Amino acid sequence: MSQITQLMTNKVDTQFLNDVIAGLSQRQKNLPCKYFYDDVGAALFEQITELDEYYVTRTELSILSQYSQAIAQLLPDNLSIIEPGCGSGKKIAYLLAHLVNVKSFVPFEISSEMLNYSLAHLSPLFPELAIAPLLGDFTHSQMVKQLSREAQLETQTNLVYFPGSTLGNFSPVKAIEIMKNFHRLCGINGYVLIGIDLVKDRQVLLDAYDDKKKVTAAFNKNLLLRINNELGADFNPEQFTHQSRFNEKLSRIEMHLSSDCEQTVRLNGQLFHFAEGESIHTENSHKYTLAAFSQLSAQANLRLEHTWQDQRGYFALCLLRPL
Repeated sequence: MSQITQLMTNKVDTQFLNDVIAGLSQRQKNLPCKYFYDDVGAALFEQITELDEYYVTRTELSILSQYSQAIAQLLPDNLSIIEPGCGSGKKIAYLLAHLVNVKSFVPFEISSEMLNYSLAHLSPLFPELAIAPLLGDFTHSQMVKQLSREAQLETQTNLVYFPGSTLGNFSPVKAIEIMKNFHRLCGINGYVLIGIDLVKDRQVLLDAYDDKKKVTAAFNKNLLLRINNELGADFNPEQFTHQSRFNEKLSRIEMHLSSDCEQTVRLNGQLFHFAEGESIHTENSHKYTLAAFSQLSAQANLRLEHTWQDQRGYFALCLLRPL
């Protein structure tokens, strides 16, 4: 594991630098949201999930609490469960408590720290469960192909569990690619269970991504600190303001960091200039209707079979099968 971790860390650092330079070189500067989650970012996100304004996590947990048994009844025994971007492992515990004879649990993370965190949380709760961590980037199709072959995931029946509305962070084209990766990971006649955030009142959405305690602002700005710490940039996060915006046309919340003044940032021998008010686009969170999500899934050769929602219709868990 240590050798794999070291190889992966080196690869991520190079890719991180390339992605940051590419993003800051665009007319609309941007940064990939997958880099939010260093140790500090992951801890801040856990705080976000407890905020009054952030309905997503507690709503999804309420759906799991109510429907985990019903979901489990639709799944066969002896499944392996794969959770890309497993985080703390809090949500998978609901399903594991109701499933019978789970063959193994495979937390699939780009961060070795988050893999360790998930293991520490789940091992005491399910001491008999075989946990087989997988270190890699589930958004990278070639890597998924290689890892699924090496771990022999393609030859068995799996449930790919992807909660938290994370799919909405990606463009429709990338979301389709990721769901194609899940199609591969689910193996022979497998299943995919995805959480999606549904279209709702605009102000509810804006407040969820710009809380009064400014935890989301700290989470957003921490990405600049990570770039400073790991890549040697000289961002001053105090000269950027966190913003949440709703893009009606694309049905998505956008997070931005807006420059408070004209300034220049140095990274890897390059200069990146910011005008006052110019922003870095750091995250999207697409909001779906069930019809739109069904159409998106079909493009990844997945069929929407069952959905479970809360009473307000804020969030849905969707069970998909390969076409």
